[in-house]
Amino acid sequence: MKNNKGAASILTVLIIVGVLVLGGGIYYFLVKNPQKPVACTQEAKICPDGSAVGRTGPDCEFSPCPDQTADWKTYANNDYGFEFKYPQTFFLNGQLIDLGNGSYGFDDQTKQLNSDVSPGATNLSLNFAVFSSLIDNKETCVNGVCSRKGPKEDQLIINQASVGDEIKTSSGFPGKVVSIGGVKGFRYLGYNPQAKAYNTGVVVFNSQVDRIELSMSIVASDETQAENDKLNKDFDQIISTFKFTK
Repeated sequence: MKNNKGAASILTVLIIVGVLVLGGGIYYFLVKNPQKPVACTQEAKICPDGSAVGRTGPDCEFSPCPDQTADWKTYANNDYGFEFKYPQTFFLNGQLIDLGNGSYGFDDQTKQLNSDVSPGATNLSLNFAVFSSLIDNKETCVNGVCSRKGPKEDQLIINQASVGDEIKTSSGFPGKVVSIGGVKGFRYLGYNPQAKAYNTGVVVFNSQVDRIELSMSIVASDETQAENDKLNKDFDQIISTFKFTK
């Protein structure tokens, strides 16, 4: 019995010593000598606004790009089921185009959004063509482009093409197929030498096959690549916020 008690005492001492040594080692490595985080590389990511952000944090992830649209206005259309954001300084000029019965005034929401903006500001246009009112074989004009063929033919042309394809509408208007709001749309860019203005826009169809067109224009004294690039960049940022809500 005496030997067993002595062996037990020695074992207890060894366990206590082991715990102390283990605890001391953990304390030293975690508190006195913590592991330094892995240094992130100097690699940078270019954001849509042209700024650069680097990698941060323990996993070296990129910092988020600044949200350039945080203080933008939002136009939401519950009837057609879509919304988009645009700069506060832009004047939203739009109308409901009923190709069967003529043009009508715009809604009260647009009037409210324009209440603090001058009509002489950068013009952002929004147009609709109600599919249920379209009449086949009747000449129709949308934004100055006239044709005896309606949006049904244009939608078919867009759907049969792939994103990035250069195509022409049923009236021969050139442009390319883009992805907008999760569906295919038709993107165009033009220069009017008489008005000395660039115009760019995108046409998309909702689930009811109604034609939705969003466009903007800027005055340019000459047809320069710099003005072209600026217009495209600004408009790309606007249509990147476009989404269908139903």
